[in-house]
Amino acid sequence: MTMGRLAGRRFANALGKRGWLAALAASFLSVALLLLAPQAHAQVSKEYQLKAAFLYNFTKFVEWAPEHFKTAESPIVIGMLAKNPFGPELERIVQGRKVNGRELVIKTVGSPGDVLTIDLLFTAAGEEPALANLLDPAHAAGVLTVGESQRFTKLGGIITFTMEADKVRFEINQEMAEKARLKISSQLLKLAVVVRKKP
Repeated sequence: MTMGRLAGRRFANALGKRGWLAALAASFLSVALLLLAPQAHAQVSKEYQLKAAFLYNFTKFVEWAPEHFKTAESPIVIGMLAKNPFGPELERIVQGRKVNGRELVIKTVGSPGDVLTIDLLFTAAGEEPALANLLDPAHAAGVLTVGESQRFTKLGGIITFTMEADKVRFEINQEMAEKARLKISSQLLKLAVVVRKKP
């Protein structure tokens, strides 16, 4: 079996879904082949390599409100709240790539004012206290919020990573996404292990 096929099979197992939609699978797989190749940085765990691939792909399957971006060429800015557990992996994945003609940029977020300059906010486990004053302004500004803890979910984050054995999965709070005027693709909703809707 070739390295590419083996990497693809490992990534499919990590996602833990069979019968997933071909378009979404192909998109995730294209990044997975890079992550699982021999040159992948050993200092970043497989978990965060996969989460980095998910973050990139979330930008492809979430639609921001038409007025969210200032211009048609404005980049999609992914903000890291204080801590960046991805090391160089996320930068490596987005380098030279575009989503709907937009470049992707990574930056650090530390204040409420910063959330007005980003489009996706990732909060690592343990950083939730810093999120308390940022979540409402972020959603009001149409920012997609992504985290990885139960506390993040309780605070009202939109997408939360979960782990089942060694598989990376995610939950979606559709109600909060709608409040942030974000349209999440039905393809992405089908891959989520939990979709929270309005009562």
